[in-house]
Amino acid sequence: MTQWSLAWQQPSGALGERLRPLLDAHVWRIPLSRVLAPGSADVYGLLGELSDEELRRAARITVDEERARFLASHVALRDVLSGYTPEALRFTRDGDRPVLAGASGIEFSLSRSGGLALIAVTSGVRVGVDVEEIREVDHDGLAARTLRPEEAAAVREPVTFFRYWTCKEAYLKVDGRGLAGLPGPSFTLTGGEVSFEDSPEWTITELDAGSGHAAALAVPARPVTVRAFDWLPRPARAHRKGGVS
Repeated sequence: MTQWSLAWQQPSGALGERLRPLLDAHVWRIPLSRVLAPGSADVYGLLGELSDEELRRAARITVDEERARFLASHVALRDVLSGYTPEALRFTRDGDRPVLAGASGIEFSLSRSGGLALIAVTSGVRVGVDVEEIREVDHDGLAARTLRPEEAAAVREPVTFFRYWTCKEAYLKVDGRGLAGLPGPSFTLTGGEVSFEDSPEWTITELDAGSGHAAALAVPARPVTVRAFDWLPRPARAHRKGGVS
């Protein structure tokens, strides 16, 4: 069951205790304008904890609004993850996947589109999340190039394409192949847990990210209980500088 609820305003180690290894996935919905909004000075201070690589990537973004959204999503990632582990946050890579260094067992996935970001957190199992702002695109052409024939035949408008796309992207983030893995396995959309006959041991769930967005979560385990929370600013704690892409 997926349930949107208010986040704890001051999460502590209790968040990690609520995240059962292999059994739970937490998803945080983050309006990026809220992260660095005037008055959120405590969270704004986390900008100083971003890595040199993240700051270089941000500097390469020429559109001011998109640069701010990139920074906000990475600030929010640190804020969320610090509620799951008492360890200082240090990031490294497992192939193409950013991961937390150390022995916490915490896995995460970050996605952003438009003014919204999603962060998924699990323990002891990989996770992938994707969100897409629904917009006018050549949905027929994109579906023909990126989806399986039976899926492309079901696409009649952009919203259906993006529903399929977020499921594929979430799966590929876990699988590790990236977009080179398209079209991936065949999915049947249900408006909730996605039918996925190729790998029945996976949980792939469509998420209600709000009007104008499609979103999906993928975890290579089942059953998985998905709980989803709205992010609220809270006082920043000390973090050790570390990069994530």
